[in-house]
Amino acid sequence: MTTTMTFCQESLLAALSERETINVREALAAAMDRVPTQNEVASARRAARQIAEESKAVLMTAYPGQTEGTERRKWGRHAVLYLTTDERVITDLPYRVELATGRWEAVVEEGKKLTNKKIDSDPILSWMLRGPAGAPRPASLG
Repeated sequence: MTTTMTFCQESLLAALSERETINVREALAAAMDRVPTQNEVASARRAARQIAEESKAVLMTAYPGQTEGTERRKWGRHAVLYLTTDERVITDLPYRVELATGRWEAVVEEGKKLTNKKIDSDPILSWMLRGPAGAPRPASLG
C-alpha cells in the first residue's frame, strides 16, 4: 500500500472514531490542514472503498446535509462520498449505499424493507413511485 493510501486510510479511520458519519473529502482536508489535490482525493476514495470492503464502515453517496436530516432545500448541490457507522443513517438512506459488507448488509436490507413499507403505506407516494395499481415496481426500488 502506498504511503498516500496509508495516510488516507489512517486519517479516515481516525475521523470515524470521532464521528459516526464523515464526508471523505472533508475528513481528508481536515487531516491535511489544506485543500487536497485530485490525486489525494482519489487515494482517499480508494481508501474509503477498502475500509468498506473490510466491513469497518459503509460507503455511501449523499448530498451534504442529507445524512444529518436537514430540510431538502438546505442540502448541497452535488452528492459526495461518505463513510458511516451510524445505523440510523444507513436505514434511512439504504438506496444511497454504494458498498456494505459483513454485518452492514443486514442493516441495508432492513432499511430497504422499512423504506418500501413507508412507500406502500402512503397512497400518493406509492402511486408516484410505482404508478397505478398493478404496475410493476421500478428496478431502482428492488
